[in-house]
Amino acid sequence: MSSHGSMAPEMQGHAWGPLRREWTKLLFQRRSYLIWVGMLAIPFLASVAIKLAGNGPNANEGPAFLSRVLGNGMYVPLASLSALLPFLLPMAASMVASYMVAGESELGTLRIILLRPVKRGSMILAKWVVAMLYLAVGFLLVLAGGVLFGWLFFGLHPMVTLSGTTLSVAHGLGLTGLVFLYGLAAMSCMVSLALLFSVITDSSLTALIATVVVYIVVQIVIAFSYFAWLKPWVFPNYFLEYVNFFRDPINWTPIVKGLEAFASWSAGLTLLAYLWFRRKDVLS
Repeated sequence: MSSHGSMAPEMQGHAWGPLRREWTKLLFQRRSYLIWVGMLAIPFLASVAIKLAGNGPNANEGPAFLSRVLGNGMYVPLASLSALLPFLLPMAASMVASYMVAGESELGTLRIILLRPVKRGSMILAKWVVAMLYLAVGFLLVLAGGVLFGWLFFGLHPMVTLSGTTLSVAHGLGLTGLVFLYGLAAMSCMVSLALLFSVITDSSLTALIATVVVYIVVQIVIAFSYFAWLKPWVFPNYFLEYVNFFRDPINWTPIVKGLEAFASWSAGLTLLAYLWFRRKDVLS
C-alpha cells in the first residue's frame, strides 16, 4: 500500500514536470512581462483616448464596438480586443511560440535536453500548453483592465446588442468572457504555426518572421475577391466572428465554424511540429 502511495505523487510530479519547467523558463524572460504590461496598457490608453476625444466628428470610426465606449465602459474590453486581434495579439502569440524550440537551440540547451530520456511529444505539447497559458494571462489582463478602466472612465451600464436588444451588466460580462475565450482559441493557430517554424529553424527570429509573413500573406490573399473561395479554409478569416456573440439571438453558425477551423489548424500544425521535431537531430 505504501509503495503504491509513494509512486502516485512521483508519477504526478513527472507528468507536470515539463509544464513547470517550461513555465519557469518563460517567466525568466523579460519579454514576457513587457508583453503583459503592453496588453494591460491597451485598455487604459484606449479609455483615455476615447475620453479625451469625446463625441468628436470621428466618434463612429475605428474597430468594432469602439464608438459605443463613449456611453458605456462595458465596451472597453471589446474595443481593446478589436484593436489587438488583427495584428498585435498574433504578433504576441508568434513571439512566444517561436522562441519555444528555436530559442533553446540558440542557447545551446536543446541538445542537452534531447540527450536526456525525454519524450519529444510530451515536450512539444508542454511548450504549446505553456504558450497558451501565457496568452491566457495576457487575455485576462486585457479583460480585467478593460472592465476596470471602463468602470473608472465611463461607468458600467446595460449593453445594447448589435440587434438592438438590451443586456444586463452581468449578462454582458458573461458574453464578453466568451468573446475573450473565442479570441484565445483563435490565437492557438498562431501558436501552433510559430511552434512549427520554431522546430524547423534554429533561429527564433527567423521563426517569428516566417510566422508573421505567412499570416500577412494569407490576410492579403483572402482580401481579393478572386481568392474568396479560400476564405472558409483559412483560420484568419474567422478571427472577427466573435461579434456574433452580441446578436440576439446569438448567431452560433459562424462561431462554431470558427472554432472548428481553429481546432483543425491548431491540431494539424502542432502534429506537423511534433513529426518534424521527432526527426530533429539531437546534435542540432
